[in-house]
Amino acid sequence: MLALEILVVGLIGTAVLDIWQRIYERIAGLPPSNWGMIGRWVGHFPEGEFTQPDIGKAAPVPNEVPLGWLVHYVVGIGYAAVYLILMRFVFHAPPSLASALLFGALSVSVTWFVMEPVLGAGALASRVPADIRTRVMAQDFTSHLSIGFGIWLGTKVALRLYGM
Repeated sequence: MLALEILVVGLIGTAVLDIWQRIYERIAGLPPSNWGMIGRWVGHFPEGEFTQPDIGKAAPVPNEVPLGWLVHYVVGIGYAAVYLILMRFVFHAPPSLASALLFGALSVSVTWFVMEPVLGAGALASRVPADIRTRVMAQDFTSHLSIGFGIWLGTKVALRLYGM
């Protein structure tokens, strides 16, 4: 049953993030994440390329957009797994809005210190043009808060659907 709960929570959490990014685009004028670039990044793995100096200049790979969306949702499910396992087996506590938001806030460190550097944007988006860096950092942070909210919402849905 935990696997089904993780799947439901991860899908809902990731969908909430996607919805938030559309809202953020209207607020701040910054487009949503381009998951095709994640597909491009992963598409270069078979060549032994795990980092890119500038993912936008890397050679395109076949089906990079659907691959990127798949990776995006798999990662979201992974975040749900980490959160639920921590809550259940480490903290022995039920999921809560506060813990899910905290988890989301802390999870942005993966974006800032792993993903952005391997894609060529530098730690904390340091290689992004200065005029948009603040909006990028805000989008990163609020997107991770939104997945935290979505994870919490997903736990409520899973509870209603499956009595988890």
